[in-house]
Amino acid sequence: MADDDASRKEFDWDLPVSVPSIGVHRTLRVTSNESVGAVMIKLTSKLGDADWSDFALWWPENRIWLNKPRQSLYAYGIMSDAKLDFVPVHRYITVELPNKHRYQMRVNFAVMTFFSVAEMCKEMNVRHPEELSLMRSPYDKENFVKLTGYLKKGRKKSGLGGSREGTPRPDGDNLSIDSGDLLATTPPGSPSRRRKYPSLALSPAQRSAQEGVTSMIKSHLGEATDGGFFSEKINRTTVEKCYINGLWLDSSKTLYEQDVKEHDLLYLRYKYYSLMDVDPRVDESRISHLYEQSRWSILTEEVDCTEEEAYTFAALQFQVKLAQAQTPATNVPVAKTTVDESVTDIDAALNNLQVALGQVNTVQASDSSPALQLTGYIRFTRPTKLTFRSPKRFFFLLKGTILCYYKAEEEYSSGDAPIQRFNLTGAEAIPDVDVGKRKFAMNIILPSSDETGEIRLLFDSGDEYASWAAGCRMVMKGRPLAKAGYEQELTSIKGFVALQNRADSGGASMSSDKEELKPEDLVSPRILKKKKSKEVARQILEAHTSLLNLSVNDAKLQYIRNWQALQDFGITFFLVKIGKNKKEELLGIAYNRLILMDLHSKEIKKTWRYSAMKSWNVNWESKQLRIDHEEEKLLFTCLSADLKIVHEFIGGNIWLSLRNDKDPLDITMFVKLTGGVTNNLSGWGSETMARFLAA
Repeated sequence: MADDDASRKEFDWDLPVSVPSIGVHRTLRVTSNESVGAVMIKLTSKLGDADWSDFALWWPENRIWLNKPRQSLYAYGIMSDAKLDFVPVHRYITVELPNKHRYQMRVNFAVMTFFSVAEMCKEMNVRHPEELSLMRSPYDKENFVKLTGYLKKGRKKSGLGGSREGTPRPDGDNLSIDSGDLLATTPPGSPSRRRKYPSLALSPAQRSAQEGVTSMIKSHLGEATDGGFFSEKINRTTVEKCYINGLWLDSSKTLYEQDVKEHDLLYLRYKYYSLMDVDPRVDESRISHLYEQSRWSILTEEVDCTEEEAYTFAALQFQVKLAQAQTPATNVPVAKTTVDESVTDIDAALNNLQVALGQVNTVQASDSSPALQLTGYIRFTRPTKLTFRSPKRFFFLLKGTILCYYKAEEEYSSGDAPIQRFNLTGAEAIPDVDVGKRKFAMNIILPSSDETGEIRLLFDSGDEYASWAAGCRMVMKGRPLAKAGYEQELTSIKGFVALQNRADSGGASMSSDKEELKPEDLVSPRILKKKKSKEVARQILEAHTSLLNLSVNDAKLQYIRNWQALQDFGITFFLVKIGKNKKEELLGIAYNRLILMDLHSKEIKKTWRYSAMKSWNVNWESKQLRIDHEEEKLLFTCLSADLKIVHEFIGGNIWLSLRNDKDPLDITMFVKLTGGVTNNLSGWGSETMARFLAA
């Protein structure tokens, strides 16, 4: 072995290395046992003084990064006929989010796409990045044909692979990100756009020198002018959907390995639908992206739903629009809101424990939002056997989960005991509001069977009613009475009162409602073709009557839950041939099962659940995937996508079904199940994985 090493040391040759970014070619005298790191040092010394910290060696012929600085050229199989490129690791691409907004992002081209997506999600404050991935554009005709062979099959070209206006490629920094967007911007005057993690094949000294921390987003390109991936003008057929699913990127390979070029347009979308732990406290951005993707999938009929379900989705979308249009009030003139200074860290911990145990519906306030208490005079009455007593005016206090009242404010200020206390946990509030008659009242049904089981509060104005109703509703749901959540509830109830006010004010308000509710923005074109716009608007308003009190996040969450309840939710379709059968079949891959359907009628023929699978494997030479199930064996080839994509969908869904929120992500198992290889977890990949898990 020693003699073999010695013989290799004597073998040296001229290694040509190109630097495409500056159009320079260099020839280095190297030996077989020379390390990749030593070659890079030798190269940079010949290139002169410049910042080469973000550059690494790429072997074009074998399409691999030389990602192990200490490994020798011989170990990589590099011989005298090899040619290398010295290229930048980070490059800009255009990314379209589910809301059709596009951003120019600086991403790492030399680590698995899985980690690139994770970095994007971290930038957008989206948890569980394993549920998302990147997809190529179906409007890139050249790549679409190359990757799927769609046009070669003689398919009709409606909405696929056709010409479309190219994505703008700004070459300056004159574009900026909207101030209201959830995405962070690059700090002004930042000296460097290098990422905070070390460059991928550098010495420890070079790595420690990289301390610049900036946003990966360079600029906001605005909303897609060409309609984006989801376009209301495109209603794709089942076959077209199958071929579009062939455009997903391989999560276990780097972007550079998959021929992604600088400024290419990629779509960041939810790929797997085994959604875990959607928590309104920390998932505001995640809920927004899920809502946008679900909304467009309904509007473009990517997921089928009935006409009644479509009206419910439209009503929820309309409620989101109304709630967003309302500006949260900064002060409340009728119910005095003060910070509850008696709330301690123990109280906050108990509130968080209630949330963790599922005793709340939604929580909008952050842990740092101050706890509030409401005080003010309200007319109050309790029921007799036949009716309510005459109302009397008392001074009320809402603090924590307790509503209590005093004869006057002076008794409260002096520390006297209240006349009576009511625990609102589990209570129910029934609004009794008639704006036309100036009636603003609320009946509270307490979880009790005695005569005090119901109380009635009467208010002098709509603002007074809204301020108290918002606080009572939060407490009844088990939510802490905190500033952020209170203001959102207040906005929602004020919107409800305003809608009633417009409904009672006659023709002018009716025309205003018509302007606000535009059916063409809320339902698919198919429904508008079947019914008149006025009839659709009436159906949406009827469905909307039960949703008036929902906040923005509540409405989005309800929309997502309804989306998840649809029969076709979470199914990704591929065109396949089973065994030696020449007939084209439809294979649906869901988060918990495989479904074989008839291509034309979409009638379900067979279903195979992952829990009953014994094994599955791929023959990469014959491009056949075999699944051993408890009942039978399934052997098929895929016609609409590379078999690697089907392999990844099955493995990814199995991996997600096994994950545990308490345990760190088992990325090694993810790569084995989805990619069948672990190559990209060595070298830089292992470092990236360690940083990802540590974060």
